[in-house]
Amino acid sequence: MDTSKHLLFELGSEELPPKTLLKLSNALLAGIIQGLQSAELSFASSKAYATPRRLAVFIEDLAIKQPDKTVEKRGPAIQAAFAADGTPVKRH
Repeated sequence: MDTSKHLLFELGSEELPPKTLLKLSNALLAGIIQGLQSAELSFASSKAYATPRRLAVFIEDLAIKQPDKTVEKRGPAIQAAFAADGTPVKRH
């Protein structure tokens, strides 16, 4: 089974000013990379493309799933959750 795939994200728009194409495509690429990194999805490389009516990002060898991890979360303190007699406390 494949562990990675290529991803092409393409965003169509109204006519974009040519002077802003590089800045917009780099901002889109940075946002996508930040999202992938915060989701702990690895990839080999990335590239942004831009035309006056399209912005695109190509991600090469993007992991198809996040790595497994163990997350431990603690609940409220026993004293806050139960009364002295052991019954659950009703909170508003």
